Amino acid sequence: MDYTGQSIAANYIQGFEGVGGKLHFSEDGMEFRPHSINIQKPTPFIPYKEIKTISKRNTLGLVPNGILVTTINNDEHKFVVYKRQNIIAFLQQKQH
Repeated sequence: MDYTGQSIAANYIQGFEGVGGKLHFSEDGMEFRPHSINIQKPTPFIPYKEIKTISKRNTLGLVPNGILVTTINNDEHKFVVYKRQNIIAFLQQKQH
């Protein structure tokens, strides 16, 4: 599935907090935009060309719905998404 130009519901994990919002996919990268009610307001933009690895992760060590995106600078971005396998496949396609 091609997510370019689309947004999906997601949580961005910062420390022990899951920040709710949407993950937006553009032609050249992805950006997390939090809901306005969140105290923490991370808005990381990750260019696809800077993605080093994409892997599965379990939320709270149990629920298989997370992904970990590591950039070439070794920054780690943890997300909770629905249908993570589709998101991983899309990102792997964009990575090359």
